[in-house]
Amino acid sequence: MFDFLKRHRKKSAEEKKRAMVFVDFEHWYISLDKLFHQKPDVKAFRHELAEKYDIIDIAFFGDFSNPSLRGEIHNIRMVSNKIIETQNSSPNFEKDFTDFIILDHIYQSALSAEANKIDAYVIFTGDGHFSSAVSFLVNKCHKEVGIYAVKNAVSSQLSSCATFTRLIPDFKPADKKYERMILKNLKALYDKNRGKKVYPTFYATIEATAKYNKVKREKIEEALRGLMRDGYIYQNKQVVKDNESIKVLYVNWKAVTRDGLL
Repeated sequence: MFDFLKRHRKKSAEEKKRAMVFVDFEHWYISLDKLFHQKPDVKAFRHELAEKYDIIDIAFFGDFSNPSLRGEIHNIRMVSNKIIETQNSSPNFEKDFTDFIILDHIYQSALSAEANKIDAYVIFTGDGHFSSAVSFLVNKCHKEVGIYAVKNAVSSQLSSCATFTRLIPDFKPADKKYERMILKNLKALYDKNRGKKVYPTFYATIEATAKYNKVKREKIEEALRGLMRDGYIYQNKQVVKDNESIKVLYVNWKAVTRDGLL
């Protein structure tokens, strides 16, 4: 009997905390685009949370009448079907409508009959309007509260109320391995041909990088598409000999250096 109880306690200690997740997608998308010229990686976000928590639900909030946000719905649906439209058609309310709706959902969750089954809340926002709600969850409801936010776009008051704050993006040496391979390959190409015109193309870059590093071509292609999606690499048409036009890759080296990718 004693051995059974010991095993049971050990198992319980190793169980992940059950978490509710609320995402202010407007904050994530607009701040990340404005400050870092990147787009949200919702799959990586979901994967990171799943390593730490047993996720009960993830809700994404935003005015998806905005064409840029609407274009991300497909990616969001890969991790959650709970997408809450916050478009405000009333001319009397010009700002913070999304915040009000998210706060309402947070309080409803905290005060619901199922609240005792929730161990933690994860809120993706940088807005100081959420400080009172976070304090309520931490001090009154005794819940763990994690704030995810875009770097340089988060209220210090909000951070101080939370159990922890996780800022996006934060590239670690082990991250972006294949992306770094591509950028090193392109840098070497330009350095070797300094003063000469070079025309790296999408598929030629994939083949050269994969061959040099002895990695799967699919991994390099996926990483290159990600670099292009996030604005580090872009394509422009370039006329070469005999008026032939090809799509050439160009690197935003300033952004690469700023974000520590190389």
